[in-house]
Amino acid sequence: MENLLLKYLGKDFNTRETGPVSCDRPFITISRQCGCPSKLIAQKLADRLNAHPHQKPAGGWHCINKEVILEAARELELEPEKVRLLFDAERRGTLDDILSSFSSNYKSTVTVLKMIRKVVQTFSSKGYVILIGRGGVAITQNCRKALHIRLQAPVEWRIQEVSRHQNLSEEDARHLAIETDKKRNAMIELFLNRKPDDSLFDLIFNCSRLSPDEIVASTLHVMEMKKMI
Repeated sequence: MENLLLKYLGKDFNTRETGPVSCDRPFITISRQCGCPSKLIAQKLADRLNAHPHQKPAGGWHCINKEVILEAARELELEPEKVRLLFDAERRGTLDDILSSFSSNYKSTVTVLKMIRKVVQTFSSKGYVILIGRGGVAITQNCRKALHIRLQAPVEWRIQEVSRHQNLSEEDARHLAIETDKKRNAMIELFLNRKPDDSLFDLIFNCSRLSPDEIVASTLHVMEMKKMI
């Protein structure tokens, strides 16, 4: 899929100067295909980390998802819906719909995206967070204290999950899953400035073969081996 948003923004966004993300404290990013239970896995992982005998950060581990949008909207004095349209693929149409939701002012969209980057960097630098989506894997790619997780599964399995959880016909669920995956990949590409591939991730799990508890247990084991906990 051609990244229409990247094409629209041109070079300004991708040649911007950005400072490095602080890597002193551990954090996790979760990227996911549509239909994979990312929120459930993230919450289970946070609960297990907070119960870990050797892991007691002040305030504990937290899942971060919509908080990125809310904080960016607050900083920019925008309605959260304006920012949400860039990310919530389940609620948006084509990338053209995203662009039309903003003014025709080119720089206004660039400003929103730069603020998203800043907010994600701020959350990750504080550590002890599990960032779900929001381009987190691309924005924090060079941080050695990060653990980048990818949740995926065969498309037919994911269609059944989307159909069941969102009460959609299989046809509508298929359309939603395919379009959502395209848009999520496009957003990662936008922040990464290249097409995403498996090399971005430390762990890739097949949700059709592994239960959420098995995925969480495997993640905790790797975190222990990497001395993240």
